[in-house]
Amino acid sequence: MTSMKKRIFYVLIYTVFVAVVSALITTAWFHTFVLNQASDDGQQVLTSISADKLKKSPIADGEDIIEIFSYGCHYCAINEKNVEALEKQMPAGKKLVRLHFSLDNQGGLARYAPVFATLQVMGIEEAHRQSAYDAVMKNHVDLGDATQRDLWLEQNKIDVATYRKVSQSAEVKTLLDYMTRVTQYYDINATPTFIVDKKWVAIQDRDFPSFSEKLLSILKTGKAPE
Repeated sequence: MTSMKKRIFYVLIYTVFVAVVSALITTAWFHTFVLNQASDDGQQVLTSISADKLKKSPIADGEDIIEIFSYGCHYCAINEKNVEALEKQMPAGKKLVRLHFSLDNQGGLARYAPVFATLQVMGIEEAHRQSAYDAVMKNHVDLGDATQRDLWLEQNKIDVATYRKVSQSAEVKTLLDYMTRVTQYYDINATPTFIVDKKWVAIQDRDFPSFSEKLLSILKTGKAPE
């Protein structure tokens, strides 16, 4: 093989090598940062569940974007206005709902789930949400403790006897069970976490309103944004 032919041969081999490596890098990038996007600390910020698991999802129809939050979550509190803005941007016929992080033992951030469920059934949760945030995070009130909770109820002019009665109702127990099943089924371990169209689990990886645009894009297209 002449010197010229050898040079051409090596150039072709190098070109093919670069093309293969580029393709592999592109594929790896797509799977790592699009299908399963990860934060700087390695935590997955966007994942999807399998088709089989999707079929068995406990999420009720019509709950198109769900925010899993907690009264003990600082980021949930500061995002309130942003989530309200997201709710106003929801497409016609689509719904955003909030569910409190909930576990069987009601420990940690799940400790306040019974308060959320009771206020929700009473139809007054939204009106007292900010007060609940402030009580837990600013005033260090343990809303999971009956005595401290009742004092907070009185301060917010919520009838304690009515609250106690509603807290034992079938509606509250059903809602608590639902929130627990959703939390556990989707392996939620941080708040706030957003579930989109029953399939996608998204942890905030950018500031609002860019994050709102990401959630709405997923809801509209059914795909991870590129």
